[in-house]
Amino acid sequence: MVDSERGDSDGLQHRGDEPHLLREVFRTYQVLMSGFARATGMPSSRFALMRLLANAEGDVGITDLARQLGINPAAVTRQVQELEADHLVKRRADPKDGRRTYVALSTKGRKQFEEIHARTHELESSLTSVLGAEEMKRAAVVLSKLRTFVEGRR
Repeated sequence: MVDSERGDSDGLQHRGDEPHLLREVFRTYQVLMSGFARATGMPSSRFALMRLLANAEGDVGITDLARQLGINPAAVTRQVQELEADHLVKRRADPKDGRRTYVALSTKGRKQFEEIHARTHELESSLTSVLGAEEMKRAAVVLSKLRTFVEGRR
């Protein structure tokens, strides 16, 4: 409902010159992820899953991946099916529990991940032309603090 005296919806607008931090975080995230996909040819969600698999010691379960990514196991299963169709991952059933599936990067998947990972470093290096090395460090610290705060509220 709009408060006609204040001109805002449910009193949610800022009242002074406060920074709109969350709006800027969301907008920046959207632009960065879109730019990431264009620069690498891969959606960030796929890269995040591949990164977990690349850094894992051995095979990882779908449920474990979902927990680490903060998404539904069904969404991880769909992504894994797409990666498997592209021969980027290998799946195997748990011999003790056929309901449980383990996933690992294939040789092709590891190679593609390493190529994309190198491109992400190039993209990140290009950001220093806008921010500079010291601002990059400060931004990383601030974003890390925000993430830690939000994770602590779960």
